[in-house]
Amino acid sequence: MLGLRPGLRRLLRTAPRLVVAPAGVGFGQQVLALWARRNNRRIVTSPADLSREPCLFIPRRRRDLESVHPGCPGEALFLHETDLIYTKAEWLGALATAREGYAEESYRLSQGWPEGLLIAAQLAKRPDVFCLLEHPLTRAHLGRFLPQDLPREALTRLASSPVLVPELYGLLELEAELIAELYDRGLLYAADQGYRLPALLRRLLFRPLSPERALEVAQILSSRHLEPALEILGEHGLWEAYLERIVETYMPRTGPHALQEHLNRVPPNYRYHEIFRYLVALAQRSSGDIEPAIEQFEKLLEAASPKFQLWVINALGVAYGMRGDFSRSIELLSDGVSKSTRSPLQGHLLHNLGIALLHTHRYSAGAEYLANAISIYRELGNSTEESSSTENLINAKVFAGYPLRALGEFQQLRPIHQSSIIHANLGRIHLMLGELDKAKEITLNARNKAREIGNSRMEKYADVIRAQVAYLENDLILARQLSASVIETFPEANVRGEAHLVMSQVEFRRGNRKAAKEHLARAANITFGYKTEAVRQGLSPLEPTLEEAREAGAMFDVAQLLMLKGDLESLREALSLCQQNGYGLLLRHPYYSHHWLPLIKADPSCWAAFPVTVQTFGGFKVSFLGKTLTLADFPTKKIAALLLALALHERPQNREVLAEQLWGELNNPLDSLQNAVSKLRGLLFPQLICSSKSQLSLNFPVVLDYREFVKRAKAFVETSEPGLEDFIQRHSEPWLPDLADLFPVERSEVERYQHELWTLVAEQQEQENSPLALVAYRHALALDPYSERAWQGLIAAYERLGNPEMAAKARRCMAEALRELRG
Repeated sequence: MLGLRPGLRRLLRTAPRLVVAPAGVGFGQQVLALWARRNNRRIVTSPADLSREPCLFIPRRRRDLESVHPGCPGEALFLHETDLIYTKAEWLGALATAREGYAEESYRLSQGWPEGLLIAAQLAKRPDVFCLLEHPLTRAHLGRFLPQDLPREALTRLASSPVLVPELYGLLELEAELIAELYDRGLLYAADQGYRLPALLRRLLFRPLSPERALEVAQILSSRHLEPALEILGEHGLWEAYLERIVETYMPRTGPHALQEHLNRVPPNYRYHEIFRYLVALAQRSSGDIEPAIEQFEKLLEAASPKFQLWVINALGVAYGMRGDFSRSIELLSDGVSKSTRSPLQGHLLHNLGIALLHTHRYSAGAEYLANAISIYRELGNSTEESSSTENLINAKVFAGYPLRALGEFQQLRPIHQSSIIHANLGRIHLMLGELDKAKEITLNARNKAREIGNSRMEKYADVIRAQVAYLENDLILARQLSASVIETFPEANVRGEAHLVMSQVEFRRGNRKAAKEHLARAANITFGYKTEAVRQGLSPLEPTLEEAREAGAMFDVAQLLMLKGDLESLREALSLCQQNGYGLLLRHPYYSHHWLPLIKADPSCWAAFPVTVQTFGGFKVSFLGKTLTLADFPTKKIAALLLALALHERPQNREVLAEQLWGELNNPLDSLQNAVSKLRGLLFPQLICSSKSQLSLNFPVVLDYREFVKRAKAFVETSEPGLEDFIQRHSEPWLPDLADLFPVERSEVERYQHELWTLVAEQQEQENSPLALVAYRHALALDPYSERAWQGLIAAYERLGNPEMAAKARRCMAEALRELRG
């Protein structure tokens, strides 16, 4: 007998006392029973026989599951049919020794059904088995699953569609009561927002419909499920309708592999049809073979039938864009829009024209066409395509330099409609906002998501943004590696162009001006940034480029070019743009922030835009105007402590109090204070500190992690809002380890809140029966070894985990700590 599929084996490794098998027939009940016997678990088939001992419950009917009420959350593992279904790779691996083609064919027939694998494995060595389904032993084996008390005709109607949804019941003359009964018996299982028969059982029962009825069923299914719709069209030999349905529904984000699988099913005599040739070219284009795809599309366009011509125009326009020929792309797509009527195809043409316009930096026009596409898709009820155009409209706002607006619209987009490209551009948004850590995390996740679905274009696009982040973090080696990989391995012009831009920036920073110029010459892409970089490198005049950026509506680049211009009026305008649009990168990053010094020196009214950022958890660090200093960069610790003392208070501080707090042991503490003020001004900025005869304060606003910690910690303690564990993990490092003795009140407050939050985390983990409660209690006790509440919790956690020795040891430690506390 075959073992459990690997994913399920991992799931069962830490299974709770009660494991509930799926109710669907043939979904691995045999292998689960074998697993239970090997692990000394009782096998139960009636809810009445359930007890507190470890067992496997195999329900006879789904209604039996209603009687299962585990005592605690996490005490039972309910397995669904989808947990037992084999992936194609697992299936092929299980039949690796079978003759060539047998594993592939049996998987196609069975679609991962566990019972199908048992049958296929038993017959794999028999020389008389040519087709799994046609063998008498298979039919006999499957026959025992079919209800004998129901008419065969009703079961045959049930097998007419790969997926049964309520809209089909009337068309197939099926009663809802019959569906409910068969679902209860486990013959049907829930999948794809409907019900399915195990694939082999369906094929055993299947009888063809009339072509007209099959088209009706496919039409109903395709509004929700493309795969079942294509399956039924292929089963009935309706290959032209099959190909047309792929044309109407294919989305490039699904990648070329799925499309190629669809095409592999088409019989040879249909492979010279214009639609098939179109789809082959589409697969080439999606795979990155752009030139052969363009050649095929151009041939098709010359001879395409009138009803199919616009599809070819649309695909060819996109291919030209992928090659970097956006003027030809815009010309072709504009012609297609003018010839089309309001339809999904017109939506595609408008969508792709909008994107082509973005690549030529006509952001307003591009956004307008995308908005028109959204209007059409919304009118037609096509939410998937509407979301795709909405994503690109958000991207248009990113490229135009409106990250805050783009972020707001992204947050309204449903997660199911968030593709890897929108996540990559979300990374670009956070990059513009100056949040580099978040940009790096989001972009890496987008890359991994793209890799999972086999979308190499999105993977490389994410790598370009990762390279931009690496460049800004001064990791020039990584930035160069990522950019070079895209340039060397990816054919699409605009993605390669972005990689050339990063490579040019890297080479320029390394002093290789010739190489920087060569890369920049190849850097034309969807963002205006390569033109701004040409000005920065002295290769293009500033004023004409600034006017071009204004005309394009590329406001992020307008702000950069105004900063490069550098006069006070330009800097004031740039600052206004940064404040309106949240350009934290330009305000705070050292690559840009030095441009603001003339304005800051000349105009104190702008100081509120440039905060002093002070980090206290894990070590002292201060950032201001692109400069970052650690404790080691200050002449003495007390000079750093003076800056923190001023940052901790929003009001001016008394000179004598500060001098006594920090230099009270010296003969002239006020002189030491004045010397420290001078040193701070020299280190950071001459106008950093406002000084009067009796008081000191900072002239600039302060962003202080201590203040935010206390505010959020208080909220967690008082309201139990979500996100506690992540918050305390991020603030678990010691507070100000080298200066804390100078700030005993603040240190005590931080440690009190850290202790309280770790105790709350431990108690939450304890409620979930998690062994991580032990770790959290230990953190709490490290901060307050006299906490009876934490000791009691630790003892209870050890007892729950069946470790009486450690519980007894914890009791002794608690008693000793409490004796010490009480004197």
